[in-house]
Amino acid sequence: MNLHAFRHASPKCRPLPALHAAGPQRRPHWLNADRLRLYPITAFGCYTLFIAIFLIRLSEQKGLSGMNPFVVDFLPFWSAAVLALHGHAVDAYNVHALSVIEIGTVPYLGAVNGILPWLYPPSTLLLIVPLALLPYKAAAVVWLGGAYVLFVKTIRAIVPDRQAILPVLFFPGALFVISVGQNGLLTAALAGGGLVWLRRRPVAAGICLGLLCMKPQLVVLFPLALLCARSWRALAAFVLTAGVTLALAVLAFGTDTLTAFLHNTGIATYSIESAHATLARVPSVFALATLVHAPVVLAYAAQGASALIAAAAVCYAWSRECSYALRAATLICASLLVSPYLYDYDLAWFGVLIAWYCRHALVAGWARGEREWLIVLWIAPLGGMLIIACGPFQFLPLISLTTLGMLVRRIALERRAPPVFERYADE
Repeated sequence: MNLHAFRHASPKCRPLPALHAAGPQRRPHWLNADRLRLYPITAFGCYTLFIAIFLIRLSEQKGLSGMNPFVVDFLPFWSAAVLALHGHAVDAYNVHALSVIEIGTVPYLGAVNGILPWLYPPSTLLLIVPLALLPYKAAAVVWLGGAYVLFVKTIRAIVPDRQAILPVLFFPGALFVISVGQNGLLTAALAGGGLVWLRRRPVAAGICLGLLCMKPQLVVLFPLALLCARSWRALAAFVLTAGVTLALAVLAFGTDTLTAFLHNTGIATYSIESAHATLARVPSVFALATLVHAPVVLAYAAQGASALIAAAAVCYAWSRECSYALRAATLICASLLVSPYLYDYDLAWFGVLIAWYCRHALVAGWARGEREWLIVLWIAPLGGMLIIACGPFQFLPLISLTTLGMLVRRIALERRAPPVFERYADE
């Protein structure tokens, strides 16, 4: 199929090269199909072995045999849903009231004086209320299992190549989110799904991205991208979805929940500024600066510079014509560089970033070192935390910044290319 036929073919009819066959063919790349099967299975085996050893050692420690450290981050979601279902939604933002439900469900939290606050907006509370209809363990299975399925389906929609199945299924970022019980897979699926639909179903895309407002710090750059691209229908759907869900939540739970949410944002800010949060698990520029003993003012200045760079990259990618896959990858990457309040489970977004990067390279070809760098991104959500635990240097935001630079450079090269190569029909 020649380039003209490729560009005008139906998206469903266009051939998608296998991962190991994309790019220049002078000599095969070492990352072939066999390694794409072997490495994810090996990573999954190592992760499973680590968890098994951890549980065995934990059970041997006196007095801690009943302790279950996994999926515990799901507890505030379910506990807040229980309070909302029983007409006490505002108490979800009360640490003491929430902890009564949490300790009653997982008693060991009381023994270690664990505090798991609810820090999400009332619209998120509206979305999770059905979880309270199920027992805690069943709700956790539905929450995490459903999010995992959505995540895998989203990645497969971006890269419908059979060689991508195992890297997606055993993506360390996904396995880590499931083990801690967080929402990183759900937010990644919403972001990726919205971008998949944007060109063909802009209203559905806007609704999907509007639901992403459950995590406000990650959605900041999406309306900017829609504005730059003049995607008015998607932008209108985004604003309406965000506004309607918040209005319905306030109507259902009362205006006090909105006030309590705004008050509780101070908990997140204080935990980061005072380093009460484990900064090894906070992959932001603010955490990087704090860990090298920069003053708070300087750390915020560095984070502000990071956010400005991210916004500038999004404007550069979305305001002029270029590959859609590069646009999408740039937006995903930039969104991880805006807020100082970011956790390692949010790096499940790296899975979506890798998928869009691959989507472009499978059509346009690979540059030297890109596949190796995507392996770094694939390992980073889990490997980064293990490395940082051995030495207090938060290097993960540097990985995000480097990736953003690579994307911007690739966009610039594409725009300088001859017109026939400027756009790829369905990346």
